[in-house]
Amino acid sequence: MKHNLMLGDCLERMKQIETGTVDMILCDLPYGTTCCSWDAVIPFEPLWEQYERVIKENGAIVLFAAQPFTAVLAASNLDMFRYEWIYEKPNATGFMNANKQPMRAHENILVFYKSQPTYNPIKTTGHQRQKSRRKDIGSECYGKTLKLNDYDSTERYPRSVQTFSSDKQKSNFHPTQKPVALCEYLIRTYTNEGETVLDNTMGSGTTGVACVNTGRAFIGIEQEQKYFDIAQERIAQAGTEKDMQPDLFGEAV
Repeated sequence: MKHNLMLGDCLERMKQIETGTVDMILCDLPYGTTCCSWDAVIPFEPLWEQYERVIKENGAIVLFAAQPFTAVLAASNLDMFRYEWIYEKPNATGFMNANKQPMRAHENILVFYKSQPTYNPIKTTGHQRQKSRRKDIGSECYGKTLKLNDYDSTERYPRSVQTFSSDKQKSNFHPTQKPVALCEYLIRTYTNEGETVLDNTMGSGTTGVACVNTGRAFIGIEQEQKYFDIAQERIAQAGTEKDMQPDLFGEAV
């Protein structure tokens, strides 16, 4: 699977991507809530110009956010904004202001698109059956009736609130790093194997790792050399680990 990593300013680097070749954009844009250099908000007008150019007509643009950036981001393209997911965190933040406001235990994930994108709902299993329906099966010859109970499925469609544990206990490469499992979930939901995902502020490369794990091609852009190097290493390591996994239908590869 091809992976293309670019070092530099994303607004300039995205110009090198061919028009209409990206199936999904999954990005954790800078929120502008800190004074860190990596947290400077990218101007929306040129950003959307490139997003709308590179994304396919039925591609999904999925962007992480947190208030107040969430409201600003959604309003930046109301024509394409459709709905949001909520990423619930097991551990809340904001202890310093806990006596003034509720601690934050979630982030928003905003979904934009031009026309209906691929949507592969990842159902949860093992739910208790809620109801049953009785069916009468008659016999044409003997007129006897057999009563059968038809139960609903134990699967459930995904809800808009999804909980994922942080990867910090394993390794924290970036201050705003998202769980690999969360990125894999979103990638599987909005793309199929072999399709292309773009992260134009890839940071330490979590989206790239998720693409390797799920069999998607990846285009990643990062302007800071430190995080670019980390992303290269992580994505290469993920590829090595995937290649070492045994093939259940043949020899180990």
